[in-house]
Amino acid sequence: MWIQAHWMGMTEDQSSLPSAALLFERYGAMVHRRCRDILGREEAALDATQDVFLRVLEKGHLFRGESAPSTWLYAMATLYSLQRLRDRVAHQAKLDALAAATRTALGAPVEDRLSLFKLLERQPDEVRLIVYLRYVDEMTMDEVAEIVGYSRKTVAHRVQDFLASARRELSGEGAAP
Repeated sequence: MWIQAHWMGMTEDQSSLPSAALLFERYGAMVHRRCRDILGREEAALDATQDVFLRVLEKGHLFRGESAPSTWLYAMATLYSLQRLRDRVAHQAKLDALAAATRTALGAPVEDRLSLFKLLERQPDEVRLIVYLRYVDEMTMDEVAEIVGYSRKTVAHRVQDFLASARRELSGEGAAP
């Protein structure tokens, strides 16, 4: 036990983790490989690796010392990466639902979901929220109005303005430079 504790940078009476810097130096590559294996993209793996070590800084006190730090980090990297995958799938499903709902609302097919997403990204936060609640969550205008704190009429105007803007954008009349 003393050798393992000493090697990990702990004294005999500590069951805490060594510094995050030391953990990163020793296990950063392992965590990165695990994140990359699950997420499949280098950029996503780098972000996930950074987030895992930020969690070590935040939650290191929860380490009970019942396993090696590498085991704890491996489990943390796995759980975090799987959650990112679930988030990505859920985000994509919501974008698909928004595109389908907008197709119906616009009365014409939207061929490029990315164009619609970019159009929505340029809208103020309140409009994005209203459109999301109305078309992705499929709420009624009254429900949306209650959530955002506007009158039903104001919500309807914001939706209509967005749909008119989307029609112009998608027909090429209001294309941004």
